[in-house]
Amino acid sequence: MQTAATMFAGLGLFFFAMHFLCVNLKRLADQKVKRRIARLTSTVPAGLSAGMLMIVLTQSGTAAVFLLVGLVRAGMMTLRQVQPVILGLNLGAGLIVLFLTLDIRIAVLLLIAVSGFLYAFGPRHKEHVTGAAIGVGLLFLGFQIMRDAASQIETQAWFVQFVEVTAGAPLLAFLAGMVLTIFAQSSIAVAAVMIVFLQSGLFELRDGILFVFGANIGSSVLMLLLSANLSGVQRQVSLYKLGFNAFSALVLLPMMYIEAVTGVPMVAALVAHMTTDPGTQVALAYVLFNALPVPFLLLMLRPTAGFLQRVSPETQAERGARPKHLVLPCTEPPIVVQRLVELEIVRLFRLNADAFDSMRCNRGSKDLRANLDAAASLHKIVGEALRDLSSDRALSADEHGHVDLLGRILYLSQGMREALHDLGADVFYLRRNRPDLWLADSAVEGLDAILNVLISVARDRNSDTLAVLTRLTSAKNNGINAIKVAYLQDDGLLTAEEKARLMSAMNLCERLIWLFGETGRAYGRLGHSHVEVLPTAFERLQASAQLRA
Repeated sequence: MQTAATMFAGLGLFFFAMHFLCVNLKRLADQKVKRRIARLTSTVPAGLSAGMLMIVLTQSGTAAVFLLVGLVRAGMMTLRQVQPVILGLNLGAGLIVLFLTLDIRIAVLLLIAVSGFLYAFGPRHKEHVTGAAIGVGLLFLGFQIMRDAASQIETQAWFVQFVEVTAGAPLLAFLAGMVLTIFAQSSIAVAAVMIVFLQSGLFELRDGILFVFGANIGSSVLMLLLSANLSGVQRQVSLYKLGFNAFSALVLLPMMYIEAVTGVPMVAALVAHMTTDPGTQVALAYVLFNALPVPFLLLMLRPTAGFLQRVSPETQAERGARPKHLVLPCTEPPIVVQRLVELEIVRLFRLNADAFDSMRCNRGSKDLRANLDAAASLHKIVGEALRDLSSDRALSADEHGHVDLLGRILYLSQGMREALHDLGADVFYLRRNRPDLWLADSAVEGLDAILNVLISVARDRNSDTLAVLTRLTSAKNNGINAIKVAYLQDDGLLTAEEKARLMSAMNLCERLIWLFGETGRAYGRLGHSHVEVLPTAFERLQASAQLRA
């Protein structure tokens, strides 16, 4: 029970660390950091080197891949950048098995200690940096806790008996390596155990080779389990690692079978020819498994990326989070950048409309969260473009005023997103507990209709449409107070919790209506300046962006 509880605690810490790391990476991922990471992984040799360094620091391919998933989720890397890094991870893992004395436990504990003190007592503006460092430390600590729990199994009588049964049975040795890797979370650690066993004479060479091959397949099974809730580009990263191991398995396992049946020298004969030490022989087999696909996959980077994009296409939220009009860093004239920002803000409003769609019947909170995350990512990119634009000293006073109004609209869109998040929780609660109440569905439909009017205002700047929006968002016409009176005058109709949730939902509806109205008024002050002259300039920008792509 102690061992099982320890392993579950390590797994829980792992999931918490992944979430905490992702949150802080998103806060850290400004354009300067993204460009720096892009430079570090801009070429295939640089990506291979980065992967080898990462596996040296983590000693776990699974942990390293999930770090890459966190970077992709934060928008700091793309699949094409990740591919060489994963190849470097596997090459580095093979080399580490030859140098098994490296232990980063003390470094991880020191990282958590130092970053924890800085997070608590350091400067507030560096919180996201120290938070990301704590996330990295806790991620590895969770793996170390699970690994320590798994190591306790080796001293128990049932495990010793299991080793005795599997000796001389290659298939059982393969399954044992796979199962142990799933529990220990590291094929490197399991390969190290087999090296000790071989040097002690507990296994034969063929058993040991199949054991480490099973360990690599076990890491794939573990990856598949841990990435079950991923989708889109994030899932492409884990599938690429799975495909790497599958390639090696499809080539090497049949060779091992042919060698065992026919006696034709292949894998075992190759490593035995290279050294007489049993432990080193198994380490070389591990290196072979992790190096064999690298040359082929280096030649197939583009086709494999296209295949993964078809197998796990990017989600609607990921498409929404990627800017369509802005190409950062913006080098176009300020008047063009302003118009591009306006177009991206319209896309932000459409993402909010998609969030309302996620609140409708037969949809879940996961869809809502994905839409709001996409809106948050796009909001950050647009905000950075506006900050760069506002620092341009060549802007006239009118242009500065225009940029300030766009900043006001962007700020209001952030308020919409936050209110939508809270409203979604109330809507799902009311629909689940009081399906007889019509407020949840009618509020979603009504607010969505008003938001679509706002989108028309933002897109076309039509004064008649703006007048309609003004009437819909006026305190006299929104009708929320009448709904409050109708629902809350009868104390016996609702429980205290239901009444609190209903009040919260109606207050959020009022806030959203006010935000829609304020945004419309900001667009009214923005006016029609330079809207008509931009399509030609924008078309030239699109052509330039296509050429650069």
